[in-house]
Amino acid sequence: MKVGDVIKYNTPVVRPRVKREFTVGTIVEFLPVSHAKQFQKVRVLTASGTEDWILQFCEAVDESR
Repeated sequence: MKVGDVIKYNTPVVRPRVKREFTVGTIVEFLPVSHAKQFQKVRVLTASGTEDWILQFCEAVDESR
């Protein structure tokens, strides 16, 4: 993934039979990691503003090339 890609955020679900709603956004920047055990986060532009998402739970929807 890179800046400008459209991604969706897959939150981990405890109950798999519950219908999930996905939030879609565009990557604005990759946030720096200060510790080796810290999750890599990305700043994403969504319809409700900018949010910080954990990269591990993101899935690419449309990669801008």
